[in-house]
Amino acid sequence: MALDRAQLYKPGKKLRKLLKRISTEPTPEEVHDLRTNIRRMEALLKALQLDSTGNEKKLLRAVNPVRRQAGKVRDMDVLTGFASSLHAGEEAECRVTLLEYLGAKRYRQARKLGKLVRSEKRPLRWRIKRSGKQINRIAGDKNRPELDARAATDAAASSLRLASELREPRTLNTNNLHEYRKKVKELRYVLKFAANNDTDVVDALGEVKDAIGEWHDWLELQAAAGKVLNHGAGCGLIQEIRAIARDKFEHALSQTNRMRARYFDVAGNRKGRRKQQPGNARVTQPVLAATSRIAA
Repeated sequence: MALDRAQLYKPGKKLRKLLKRISTEPTPEEVHDLRTNIRRMEALLKALQLDSTGNEKKLLRAVNPVRRQAGKVRDMDVLTGFASSLHAGEEAECRVTLLEYLGAKRYRQARKLGKLVRSEKRPLRWRIKRSGKQINRIAGDKNRPELDARAATDAAASSLRLASELREPRTLNTNNLHEYRKKVKELRYVLKFAANNDTDVVDALGEVKDAIGEWHDWLELQAAAGKVLNHGAGCGLIQEIRAIARDKFEHALSQTNRMRARYFDVAGNRKGRRKQQPGNARVTQPVLAATSRIAA
């Protein structure tokens, strides 16, 4: 069995504890853990091809609003940290206004999350527990190795499919880079379920995930500042945020293109580089080796 059983059960166990203990106004740590473990649970159920079965399908549908609401709170936590790091200078009052706006919005979204969790935690914890039993039936019974092998094969097939999808789109830009990140995250989660995962590939995916995420967060801060600061584009604070967002995009795009060239044989999309035909893109040997470790 090439799947790490401890990793298979970890998201469900953590989620049940978080749902039981989360505070009325969740802390940044609680929000981060809740959102991350929901993502891991989603990736796991899809990898094991359980996302279309009765209980698991209902679980994914029920947990989606919690994840989305947790994401709204998490955004405010991150944007507040970024806004606090800005060099306000003569625009100190603008930074205070922006921070007050983010703080008030965070408070409202956190209260909504707390209320949502309180209303849904009992049925969610019950469905997660049932899901854990299902995972144990197909991937935890040492006396039925044929089920272990099938679960590992399903997860390996899922990771290979995700890896193939990361060859597209051919050109990455501000309109599709954030959506591309979602596939990067999902593949990374699935590869980490392997008992002996390829840390080089996992780390490369993690670096790309973080770089794209940081750019998108600065873009969100730019939008928030434009909404709440009403003295025009000449505001020094908005100009600073815009410049940082532009730099973060260039870094994220460069990082992603390097990863694609190394692991997916996809050329970058800068002028002067050779244009590849879609049929020439392929998953490289390091990625094939990483995905095969799940079923080895």
